[in-house]
Amino acid sequence: MAKKYTSIKWEITFFIVALLVVVIGSLSYFVLDSQKNSLTTEVKLRGLSIARNLSNNVADFILTDDELASARLLSDAMNNKGVRYAEVVGADNKVKAHNDLGVIGTVYAEPGDSEEIEAAPYRIIMIHDKTAGKIMDFSAPVIAKGKLKLGTVHVGMSYSIVEDVLNKAFINVLVISIIAIALGIFAAFFLGASIAKPINVLAKGARIIGTGNLGNKIVVKSKNELGALASIFNMMSTDLKNAQEMMVKQQRMERELEVAKEIQLSLIPKDIAVIEGFEVATYYSPAKEVSGDYYDVMPLGHDKFGFVVADVSGKGVPAALVMTMARSIIHSESDEDLESHITLQNLNRILFPDLREGMFITVFYGILDAASGVVDMASAGHNDTYVCRNGMIESHNPKGFPIGADPGPTFDKVVKNEKFTLGKREVLVAFTDGITEAMDPEKNEYGDARFMDVIKASSGQSAAEIADAIVKDVEKFVKNAEQSDDISLLVIKRK
Repeated sequence: MAKKYTSIKWEITFFIVALLVVVIGSLSYFVLDSQKNSLTTEVKLRGLSIARNLSNNVADFILTDDELASARLLSDAMNNKGVRYAEVVGADNKVKAHNDLGVIGTVYAEPGDSEEIEAAPYRIIMIHDKTAGKIMDFSAPVIAKGKLKLGTVHVGMSYSIVEDVLNKAFINVLVISIIAIALGIFAAFFLGASIAKPINVLAKGARIIGTGNLGNKIVVKSKNELGALASIFNMMSTDLKNAQEMMVKQQRMERELEVAKEIQLSLIPKDIAVIEGFEVATYYSPAKEVSGDYYDVMPLGHDKFGFVVADVSGKGVPAALVMTMARSIIHSESDEDLESHITLQNLNRILFPDLREGMFITVFYGILDAASGVVDMASAGHNDTYVCRNGMIESHNPKGFPIGADPGPTFDKVVKNEKFTLGKREVLVAFTDGITEAMDPEKNEYGDARFMDVIKASSGQSAAEIADAIVKDVEKFVKNAEQSDDISLLVIKRK
């Protein structure tokens, strides 16, 4: 089941609106609280000022019991905005003067539901009256002649003058907040949509690319990071397409190389002809998928057999193609009645026109007369051929230079053959330089000396065991180093 995702547009809108609500709410609270404190302080100052003025002016009238003058002062005090009452309470706790003449002479009673805001000498209490609401009561002592306390002035101011202003301010702040939040919602929605649109384009394009359509281009007009991301996506899809095409080509090439390897291996003889009185063993290992090395054993008739070990310059497909051509020519030109160097002359004459400049082939070609043990061999610039007699190594390498180095006249003059007899229990070893030039991880070469030592040490064994001893010693020497060249090995031992 596909996972459900929320829209980034709504997430941005929600976040911005929530942030606006928190910021506006916090600012509104601090503004209203500051204004409340400021207004309350102003009311306190006004109330205390009125109370002190009354206490200073009414003292003489209280002392002379001039109730009319006292009432006039209290009446003047009532003209101040917000004043609900003004009275003078004598030392005997009776009302000496009041803006309401009917209250004069009554016993003063401390309001029950009240809380003290400030203490003496100028006391302020907050009275919670269910009918009149909150009233701030300001009291100041009435002192005559600077010494005699005659009573206390009480001035009550309605707290509604603060609450009314605060209510108006709250309504203004609320309206401004609603407008700001509404604008914030619109801006957040617009911003979220502007961000979400290119992201949706990116997501859609990514899904299309994910289906394998690497040619799809994502078009995002934004010049910001989203536009850059779209460009990266397009570059990535182009790179992926190129990589995919390269991978297909590489797979095709690998398959073609695999087919070429199979074809080449089919040309390398697997079942060596049985030669009466002789043992023949071979080994072949390409450095790459296909090789420029080649060996062969060919029955020529009348107990004669042709032996070939060849090495084409270079490695890989070009060398393998040249090797294939050389094999075909050798098979067609080899004859029991031709000496070995004549066959190499024919090979060079036929193959030279088809070889590109700089490409050549070194060849060992020998003809074994199984009846007599005589070996007729020639070398087209190939490395030495070793013969082990009585624990000693002989090197045989008649004059000659590689196939393809000369079109014919000079080659024909230089190339010579050599004949010798392979005695009983004697060994002939023909090979390519992939053995002697094999390198260990430190780039040291295996070398001819070590190679000859292995041949001498194993010469008493069968041809197959000699070949196996050589291969194992080379592997032991190179350890885990990569094979640097093709290897071909031919071992012939007379019983």
